[in-house]
Amino acid sequence: MESRYIIGIDLGTTNCAVAYVDTHGGRDAPIHFLHIPQVVSPGNVENLSLLPSFSYQIKEKEFPEGSFDLPWRRAPQDVVGAYARERGAQVPDRVISSPKS
Repeated sequence: MESRYIIGIDLGTTNCAVAYVDTHGGRDAPIHFLHIPQVVSPGNVENLSLLPSFSYQIKEKEFPEGSFDLPWRRAPQDVVGAYARERGAQVPDRVISSPKS
């Protein structure tokens, strides 16, 4: 039998999340969260189930080169997610929270 997935996306004010369920499993099919790769500290990327709705604007030479590189993006001028929330609490004039609002 062919699998069919239902995907849910929550673009929340505080966090964003993506979940899916394989309908082949029937009504009792488990819900799975898609893990989102994000910077958790300079040079460290982890896959987390929630993407905090924060964008931190990196100041030139604030961090060593390559600190926020991702496989699909090199030398970004901003960082989003978990580290943006943490760093934004320390430097609030360079953070955007709840960007969709």
